[in-house]
Amino acid sequence: MPSITVIVGTYNYLDYLRLTLCSLERQDFTDFEVIVADDGSGPEVGEWLNGYDPPYALKHLWQEDFGFRKCRILNRAVKEAEGKYLLFIDADCLLARDFLSVHWKNRKRGTFLGGRRIMMGRPVSESVTARMITGGRFDGFTFWGFWQSLLGRFKYYEECLRPLAAIRGESPFSLLGSNFSIHKEDLKAVNGFDEEYESRGGGEDTDIALRLRVAGFKMRSVRYRALQFHLGHEIIEAKSASAKLYKEKEGLIKGPEDAKKIKSSLAGNRDRGTDNG
Repeated sequence: MPSITVIVGTYNYLDYLRLTLCSLERQDFTDFEVIVADDGSGPEVGEWLNGYDPPYALKHLWQEDFGFRKCRILNRAVKEAEGKYLLFIDADCLLARDFLSVHWKNRKRGTFLGGRRIMMGRPVSESVTARMITGGRFDGFTFWGFWQSLLGRFKYYEECLRPLAAIRGESPFSLLGSNFSIHKEDLKAVNGFDEEYESRGGGEDTDIALRLRVAGFKMRSVRYRALQFHLGHEIIEAKSASAKLYKEKEGLIKGPEDAKKIKSSLAGNRDRGTDNG
């Protein structure tokens, strides 16, 4: 049984998924499995994964494309996870070599961990190769990265300045679902992710953070330590629907019992659609 289950949310963008999995191949923490939680990608993703032979255990979970249903496939991955500790990332993120070990070393029951990410512009993102990853360009501060930042191709490059962890690490910030870890039982205590969020925009991340806090769990920071670079791509969906839904729900989440009252297959509810894989 692995110590960590890494759950990778994905939808198409196979080229970026390959790079994300490449960054997982070289982690200095090796006791983990990976679940690719696929929200309806085309057949090329599954075909490539079928021929992929990584140095870690890999599962591919797929559901039909009925629009944005990331929360549903994430909950399914939680059910399938063999690890007792869960780490959530997205398939457009590059991880520093010690990313998993940072999350593992800082885990604690009753808390969940959150970090941030360096944002990469689309042109530089599309030029990234596996060799650049294995060569360590995304393991921390580099002069190449600093130059990209000066040229405006990276945003928030200060997130890879590790000494800032001691100065600013616990300053308040919102949770990102792509740099988030928690004990499996703690996540199940609030029935996982709210599957009513069916629009991209981040409301689902804010929602899970709020419900965990209301249920008595504390968010701790791994900023400037669990380093992650986000590959730029085109997002065509508006964020307003997700934000509106969160505003509607926020005032109703007042106590631990409210934190569980969501649409979730972890709570025994079902959603439409056909599952494969």
